[in-house]
Amino acid sequence: MQPTAARTLANRLASDQPEKALKVARAIEAPWFRCQALSQVARYWPDGKYDRILVEAMRAADAQDHVFNQVAVSAWPIRAYLERGNSPPANKLLVKGTKASRMIENMGSRSEALFSIFQASKPFAADLWQPVFCALVEAAEPALSWRQLRNLKNAVAMVSGSDPALVRRL
Repeated sequence: MQPTAARTLANRLASDQPEKALKVARAIEAPWFRCQALSQVARYWPDGKYDRILVEAMRAADAQDHVFNQVAVSAWPIRAYLERGNSPPANKLLVKGTKASRMIENMGSRSEALFSIFQASKPFAADLWQPVFCALVEAAEPALSWRQLRNLKNAVAMVSGSDPALVRRL
């Protein structure tokens, strides 16, 4: 089965057949899609042992060769932790991803990776997403890619309603 099809199947099964979904997710060879599928399974896991699945998802994310891929796909386990009401590990992943993003040389890719984890955290506590937002603003300069401007505009639009002072300050 293709990685995208397997991820879609795991996602579809996650809410009503979690054990089967976990088996499908674990069988995905491509780390990016395995991370996404495992994160979705963890979101719906019926008991408190979802955390072990998210640790497995992060191992898949970290198994990738490129820092961009590691940071960008970490948005899925970050969001799953937050949706499960477990912000401490999500915060650790946000800090880790924000720091690691500095190693992404391509500024457009750096902005994309940061925007992914920003989107994952934005609906939750401001102390989670504000450092990522600040890093995203910093990643807009020097402006070398259209993606930087797009991500900055979208992030500013997301923040301006709840924290216009932060937008003005940055």
